[in-house]
Amino acid sequence: MIPSPGSSPKPVAYRVGVDTGGTFTDLVLTDPSGLVVETHKRLSTPDDPARAVLAGIDELLAKAGRPPRGVEPVDVVHGSTVATNALLERDDARVAFVTTAGFEDTLRLARQHRPGLYDLVPRRAEPLVPPERCVGVRERMRHDGGVIEPLTAAEAERVIGVIEAMGVEAVAVSLLHSYANAEHERRLGEAIAERFGNGVHVTLSYELLPEFREYERASTCVVNAVVAPRMRRYLERLSDELGSHRLRVMASHGGTVTVADAVREPVRMILSGPAGGVRGAAGPVSGGGGETSITLDMGGTSTDVALLVAGEPTRSSEHEAGGVPVGLPMVDLHTVGAGGGSIAWLDDGGALRVGPRSAGADPGPACYGKQAAGAESVVTVTDAHVVLGHLPDGFPLGDGLRVQCAPAAAAVGRLAARAGMAADELARGVLSIAELHMARAVQRVTLQRGRDPRSATLVPFGGAGGLHACGVADRLGITRVRVPVNPGLLSAVGMLDAPLRQVSTLSLHRSIPAGESEPDLAETFGRLHELRPDMETRGVVAEDYTYEVAFRYAGQSHELTFTLDEAADAGRGGNLAAYFHELHERVYGHADRGRPIELVLVRRWTDAWTDADESSYEVHYATHRSNQPGTPNKGFIDRRELAVGQALRGPVTVTEYSATTRVVAGWTLTVAEGGALMLERDDGA
Repeated sequence: MIPSPGSSPKPVAYRVGVDTGGTFTDLVLTDPSGLVVETHKRLSTPDDPARAVLAGIDELLAKAGRPPRGVEPVDVVHGSTVATNALLERDDARVAFVTTAGFEDTLRLARQHRPGLYDLVPRRAEPLVPPERCVGVRERMRHDGGVIEPLTAAEAERVIGVIEAMGVEAVAVSLLHSYANAEHERRLGEAIAERFGNGVHVTLSYELLPEFREYERASTCVVNAVVAPRMRRYLERLSDELGSHRLRVMASHGGTVTVADAVREPVRMILSGPAGGVRGAAGPVSGGGGETSITLDMGGTSTDVALLVAGEPTRSSEHEAGGVPVGLPMVDLHTVGAGGGSIAWLDDGGALRVGPRSAGADPGPACYGKQAAGAESVVTVTDAHVVLGHLPDGFPLGDGLRVQCAPAAAAVGRLAARAGMAADELARGVLSIAELHMARAVQRVTLQRGRDPRSATLVPFGGAGGLHACGVADRLGITRVRVPVNPGLLSAVGMLDAPLRQVSTLSLHRSIPAGESEPDLAETFGRLHELRPDMETRGVVAEDYTYEVAFRYAGQSHELTFTLDEAADAGRGGNLAAYFHELHERVYGHADRGRPIELVLVRRWTDAWTDADESSYEVHYATHRSNQPGTPNKGFIDRRELAVGQALRGPVTVTEYSATTRVVAGWTLTVAEGGALMLERDDGA
């Protein structure tokens, strides 16, 4: 929630939101009032992502007629895929894992669950750190923080010597039960930092994830250490060009962090771009009214889906990245390899498959005209749209690219011949499979969370989200779709609206007998306030707090997390235990009100607005109204020709600079007051 406007002055700088995707880098420029004054798309440069970011900012400013960034500084909020790519590519950063002696195999043992229940030979992702770089330190804490075996200075020195001999770039330290007593971990971290200085990145679990479950905590620390070297080099380059005080980074939890925080904890950036899109869908630019909605962010490489309840994104701490768990609380996103550039292929049995491999930005889909001629060209989801006439020949895609029908038709034709199908039949099959993947992703964040998707509004964005919105909605029984203004740039817009955010956590294990409410949490909230050491030093002028609690039945291994506001809205007020029973019944279909429960952790989310971005700052668009309702030409209409209140029945395709929206037969489009496109199923369709 954005607090009421304060009395501090408006920000003086122009702002740039930058979202780096696998195919395109999207940029948005706002003036000091928050008005979007220019937008820009250019191809990403995966070999050097900073090149596209810096060049894109220069091109955006020139396009808007603004002075170069070296003449008039701009504030930049950036969502990056660098951390994600470093993890997925198993970056060659040399990392050491340090843990309590006897637990050196924690990463390899992992959990007992099988990735595929019926696999005869189950295969797990290999640990990010090999056994020879897993170091045991002789010390031991109890689960309640009591010391069993002290950490001696000699033992710390021995461990440092072992690390030094490895020649590592980063160290992840995760000692047993450091969430209950961090003294040993803190001392060891200080000794490592003193020996190596800034030459070695150090991740301490009690700072990054002070929660129980040793494997998830250790895994999260190791992921942070693995992506840290590449992320530091990347952000240092951007900071040198832009100024660190001018740059803020979008984090996976839906807020922004400073460059220093991003360098220290880069694991928080693994979903930064998609989190920006969810933030944009929840904000005023999307035209929503705080209802329950499902976001569908389809770009060139993948599709990300999330659930918004009362306009706020749901969150989760159960994530996997690169096949390993990351236990940090993030926006609850589910990603599938179904994007505009996802490659269609035939498996060994001749069945048609789509994704997860992508043609990316280079060479991209066949319709980009950049693939090698002949049989080596690949078919993508975008090419299927071109063959079916959903994208016109010459349609601009950004960065000077235009749709080329001939190479797309040739590529689809070759794959169709191999499959023994007509070209249009294969193209429809490609779209159907892609939409099936997306529908299943939506079910992961709705049905599997105890929510019915049929009562929600689907909010598609990204360059290709609008092309599949009706198809995905039909599969799920959804009858309402809302397409925001500039949907292909919504992630960049959402980043500009995001506050500075900090998450503080305390692990607790308080037993609550059956029939009793939870103990007073006032003292716990006070301890949480003490955990944000430097928030006050950042020029904060307004703050907003959200408290989360996690409960479980005694004997359960996993918990349910909810906010105090959620419990209050349900009429339970301070009786959080009663609300837990209700939530458990809704999610799992049963509750045991006669069973003791446990309060296992409490979190505080702090959203802050500094004197640089002020609490009343909101991104908005100038109101655009066409004087006369436009008429589709051969089934296509430019979005700028649509008048507020105008209605069109499908099939019709709405084109615009950043995206394309396909309204299929059985659906009606209406232009809302703020410019959003409202799509609804026709009665009886």
